[in-house]
Amino acid sequence: MPSGGKSPIGESMADTVSLRYHSTFKREIRVKKIRGRSKQYFTAIAAMAVAATVVGSVPAHAEGSRTSYIKAWNADKESSRWHDSQKDKKATKVQFKGCNSDNSSGFSAPLTLYRAKSFAPDPDYGKKTNKCNTSDWGETKTAGDFYFKYHSTGYTISVKTVNISW
Repeated sequence: MPSGGKSPIGESMADTVSLRYHSTFKREIRVKKIRGRSKQYFTAIAAMAVAATVVGSVPAHAEGSRTSYIKAWNADKESSRWHDSQKDKKATKVQFKGCNSDNSSGFSAPLTLYRAKSFAPDPDYGKKTNKCNTSDWGETKTAGDFYFKYHSTGYTISVKTVNISW
């Protein structure tokens, strides 16, 4: 800073600005010796900078999730599609809660995860048997539109809550 204590830009700017990091999520900006209207302007700019930094510091979560339900599904019924961009390398999971079936031996839902492809058979990622729990296919490694299919063994299922995460 030049002698005389003034900012090279002019009197309305800050003479001293210090930035101090407390942790990954907390930032503090301390401004000293602000003159005139630029104090409100500088405070607003500083607040936006801190907010942008904090938002950018949030840890990664699953790329996407959806909650739905199943009502009276029979053989080969398909879920709606969702898009997985594979930006986060998270596993694809389907969780069932509140399950009912007309199977006298209990709830059992064979599910297969597919990636939709145009003009070609949809590749599958394997069959999992969901017994009113979570079916986990792991990381699919390829971006695309996904869905699961119920492969009935002659029974109808209903599920109050279906949580899909990818």
